[in-house]
Amino acid sequence: MSNRSSPKEGTNEMSTYLEEKQVEDGIVTLGEELDAENSPIEAVRLVVPITDDPTLVAVTFRFWIISFVFSIIGAVVQQYYYYRSTSGAFSIFFVNLASYAIGKSMARLLPTGRISVAGCSMSMNPGPFNIKEHALIGISVSTAANAAYAIDILSATDLYLGYRINTMGSLLLVISTQSIGYGMAGVLRRYLVYPSEMVWWSNLVQVVFYNAMHNTEEFRTRKMIRGWSYMKFFWVICSGMFIYEFIPQWLAPILVYFDWICWINPFNKDVWAIFSSVSGGGVFALSFDWTSIGGTAMYLPLSAQLCTYGGMILNYWILLPIMWLTNALGTKVYGKPLTSRLFYDNGTMFDIDAVLSPDYTLDEDAYNAGPKASMTPIYAIVFLTSFIALAGCVSHIICFHGTSLFKSWKKSIGSEGEDIHTKMMKIYPEVPQLWYAIFYVAMAALAILTCELYIKQLPWWALIISLLLGWLLSLPICAMNAITGFGPGLNVITELVCGYMLPGRPIANMTFKCYGYMAMYQCMNLLSDLKLGHYMKIPPRSMFIGQFFGTVVGGVFNYLTMILIIDSQRNALNGTAPDPNGLWTGQRVETFWGSALIYGALGPARMFAQDGKYGFVFYGFLIGAIIPVILWALSKKFPQVQWSKFNVAIIAGGMSAYPNGYAIGILPSLIVCLIFQFYLFRYHKGWWQKYTLILSSALDTGAAFTGLVIFLFLGGGISPKLTVNIPSWWGQYYASDGTNAPYLSVDRCGAAHGAWTGGV
Repeated sequence: MSNRSSPKEGTNEMSTYLEEKQVEDGIVTLGEELDAENSPIEAVRLVVPITDDPTLVAVTFRFWIISFVFSIIGAVVQQYYYYRSTSGAFSIFFVNLASYAIGKSMARLLPTGRISVAGCSMSMNPGPFNIKEHALIGISVSTAANAAYAIDILSATDLYLGYRINTMGSLLLVISTQSIGYGMAGVLRRYLVYPSEMVWWSNLVQVVFYNAMHNTEEFRTRKMIRGWSYMKFFWVICSGMFIYEFIPQWLAPILVYFDWICWINPFNKDVWAIFSSVSGGGVFALSFDWTSIGGTAMYLPLSAQLCTYGGMILNYWILLPIMWLTNALGTKVYGKPLTSRLFYDNGTMFDIDAVLSPDYTLDEDAYNAGPKASMTPIYAIVFLTSFIALAGCVSHIICFHGTSLFKSWKKSIGSEGEDIHTKMMKIYPEVPQLWYAIFYVAMAALAILTCELYIKQLPWWALIISLLLGWLLSLPICAMNAITGFGPGLNVITELVCGYMLPGRPIANMTFKCYGYMAMYQCMNLLSDLKLGHYMKIPPRSMFIGQFFGTVVGGVFNYLTMILIIDSQRNALNGTAPDPNGLWTGQRVETFWGSALIYGALGPARMFAQDGKYGFVFYGFLIGAIIPVILWALSKKFPQVQWSKFNVAIIAGGMSAYPNGYAIGILPSLIVCLIFQFYLFRYHKGWWQKYTLILSSALDTGAAFTGLVIFLFLGGGISPKLTVNIPSWWGQYYASDGTNAPYLSVDRCGAAHGAWTGGV
């Protein structure tokens, strides 16, 4: 392929460019010499086609209608799961299935006339529903189907402070935080999208799915078990999982928290703290709910997954039991090992309201006059491991991937050594850097306006520092996610910086964290979607339109869903009344608010004083920075060992995976990982190539669709009148007073009302 700049559509340059390729029926294919340049990543070579049809249009009338509808559904369901105890997700594969059927029907039924909106004209039916149009719908919906991080701020102030920011301020906060990462993604796409080593693993499943649905040439010839097509196999597995998931998600929630060891002595506090997956370490706990396992265990890199599960086991199965049984740092004083709530040193709950001023800043005199706040030791270790993960990520990327990133920068200046998919994308005009720059400046200005008008604790200069922090750390964090599928966040470091800059201001701390963290997180999501567009050969400008559209729609409906759920489940979410089914929880909001109190209201200088009980947490930065350097040095001394696979950032991330409890799915996820990524990928690669990714998508889709149906039609999602409660029985036990007495929670573990028989 010639090294020329991107040609413009509809020009002679485009025609000449295409003539240089092998074109048959409008499909661009690659000759043997270019096939040799295929991706060096084996999984990518196995599943990503190296063909393209540049005549296909992605942004159509059908795209707007279908993506709008499913963006609403996705945003609602994802926000719903944010307040649920299980970490289910809205499956994009459900969207792909439904949008495919709807798109095909619209192509068959709609007239071919044109429609004009705001001076833009397009055909209502430009022809057959095509694979690029379909993929762009999925990408747009995926940007919408997230629980917006700004909702944490709105939920925390509403649930714990009784203060609800008005609708305009809320929407400005949500949209500006969700959109701020676009400009960063535009700049970083040359380093984190175009290079072949930036795989973005979850996209491979979708590539297989889209090609299977549209029966492209590569997939038309592949037959599954019993001679089934890819889609028949998908539908059989998906339907089976859909039916099965009604058991753990609705009929028998105990199958989600199958804490079988705890049942031997359920009212012993030591047994509960170690073996309960609701409030304890969940040692050897099982889960028969697929949403607790997830399809990613079937295809993410084995080494990265082993690092993650190794970190989980180290912290929750080894360190937690040792600290609890020995009462290290007073672990038992606080009543349970995993919680983000603050306490007094005697173990009673810290009363934050007593030390807050009317403007929600810290009243220094009131705080100094009374007993001081403290946290559980395990929660302090979460901060330690968070610091290790962040410093380890930066150090690991510099040591083991710095050279390749520098080469990517050199390639971005010229064209040599480009990834084969990047070469194929040259026929489409790029999104100018100016577009991204203007968009970023506009969102930053909107963010400043929001903070000045509605979040008065955070000054404009602090907001700018937050955005700069996001810029500084996005490259290493996004690179690690692209390469391994795992990576740390910026939530803890942003809290720390703001806590020192603006002590005594919890709302300012939450907002600072939200903008700094979301700048990186949304940048990462957008880069991942850009890589999917890269694999699917979707024009970059179409990608820009689709991503922003989904972001705005998703943010609006995240907010509306939050209002609906908080108003209907307030007591269960703020902890004033238990949910007997164990399905509604405000734990994620509580964790967010707990961090705001630690870093914002009280400040890290108080909570992590060097002469205090938890001053050791800052050594995490040193540990995380040094270990990758040692491993890098060992890789030079002993190159036959793959030292880069030992990733301290991912291990530390696993150690901080469950700061507030609900340590669900560790063992079953590890089992699934070993079966698919160790045994099948190593010894039955042909089977893995044919079945794994489509099987993963079918299982995830079936489970997610069950959750959606339960929420809408059995859980009161549409109307409280549609709520259907299962009578109490062994699989979903609750007493007449609505609690799980004599047990503490739905897993039939722990003693209600403090009636412990031992281990106290």
